Amino acid sequence: MSSRVLKVMSIFGSVQVVTIICSIVRVKLVALWIGPAGIGLYGIFNSALEMINNTCQLGLRSSAVRDLAAADSRTLPATVLTVRRLGWLLGLAGAVLTVCLSVPMSLYAFGDKGHAWCFCLLAAVVLLASLTASESAVFQGLKRFRRLARGMLWGAVGGLAVSIPMFRLWGIDSILPSIVAYGVCSWLAIGMIHEKVAPPQQRITMRQSLSLGKKMLILGAYLTACEFITAVVTFVFVGWLNKEAGEAQTGFFQAGFTIVNRYVGLVFTAIAVEYYPRLSQVIHSRARTRLFVSHEMGLIMLILIPVVTWFIAADKLLVRFLYNSEFYVILPFVTWGIVGTVLRAFSWCLSFSILAKGDGKAFLWTEALSAVFYLGANMLFYKQWGIAGMGAAYALWYGLYSVAVGVVYFRKFGFTVSGEGVKITLMTLAATVAAAAARIYLGWEGAAVVAVVASAWSLHRLRVSFLKGAPGLGAILRGRRGPRATR
Repeated sequence: MSSRVLKVMSIFGSVQVVTIICSIVRVKLVALWIGPAGIGLYGIFNSALEMINNTCQLGLRSSAVRDLAAADSRTLPATVLTVRRLGWLLGLAGAVLTVCLSVPMSLYAFGDKGHAWCFCLLAAVVLLASLTASESAVFQGLKRFRRLARGMLWGAVGGLAVSIPMFRLWGIDSILPSIVAYGVCSWLAIGMIHEKVAPPQQRITMRQSLSLGKKMLILGAYLTACEFITAVVTFVFVGWLNKEAGEAQTGFFQAGFTIVNRYVGLVFTAIAVEYYPRLSQVIHSRARTRLFVSHEMGLIMLILIPVVTWFIAADKLLVRFLYNSEFYVILPFVTWGIVGTVLRAFSWCLSFSILAKGDGKAFLWTEALSAVFYLGANMLFYKQWGIAGMGAAYALWYGLYSVAVGVVYFRKFGFTVSGEGVKITLMTLAATVAAAAARIYLGWEGAAVVAVVASAWSLHRLRVSFLKGAPGLGAILRGRRGPRATR
């Protein structure tokens, strides 16, 4: 089990790195060849696309994975057909909405109706994005991870390759065509490796597909609401910080948050691709859920130990590489924010059980509660301790979120976690806090010593689990010798 998880994580981690590099190169070329106007136009169109896609796709990319993973050979053809039909319906609805809103969006963004045709052109990208999302859900739900990774990789690289000559030859007029080309490349890359599934034995009408997809859409609506709340909270805080402290402090916050949440978060996203559909298959069994959650928790913690401790030790070098020396002021944010990453991993392992259960209300309440708390903690802690306070608020945020999802996981669902899984989590948290304290009081040298020791222990535990021939960390994390959990 562990070897499979590590293999999938390495595949999607690599794909994400390439995708981020492609995104950085695109923005860099726009800045060099076109200038600030190009960056502004690029941001306007992509913001509009993101807003419409998040609203109209109704979280289908995540909600469909659960049903696909849990489907058996008899119901799978109808489920796949339903997901693909929903992709078309939601995409067409999003395209129509984009056309209807083209004039208002042009008036808001540009102050005139002259750019309405640009937003009408983006309607095609909205449709293609929905089709890409539905087909990606099919790949993930059926555990076709290599094919999904290949499609994502070629989509990102192809989109960049097509955009470069546009930027060079057409200047600012290339922004819109490059966005459309990127959407086409992403859709083609996934569509070219279209997963072939046998058609249903009986004809499925559109009404039947809507009936089958009702649960997906309801869960997706809750996921969309969560994303909307998070976006609102982020916008409110950034606006407050900009008025309270100015653009520079806002930029420092964005830079620190990106380092902690996005770059370290690559580990979580890579594992989630494999973990979520696997958990959805066993969520009906408490024993098997305990085994899978405990296994994932122990594995991700052992992987995180060298990542987070070395991240803390080399924080100055990383900030210099990603930004410049002017951004050294965010180092305290990064140090304490990384501590929150461990709590994020713990809560993340538990929260996926809520999605696997299909309990959209519980997921919405936990996400909304934590988002509102983070908003208040950020404001309060920034006033008290400045940028370092925002790092502490990040850690406290995931501490509260861990409690919230723990109440749902342990009390509402009645699931449990092995003692060994909790033990590894506590040791990872202790190592991370020790590295952070050493970085503050002893410098990077002290944090590096902690990182060396913690990394050696982590690698030893991983090596032992493989050498013993156990099913990954399953035998260790069960905390006892005995028969494997069954349904």
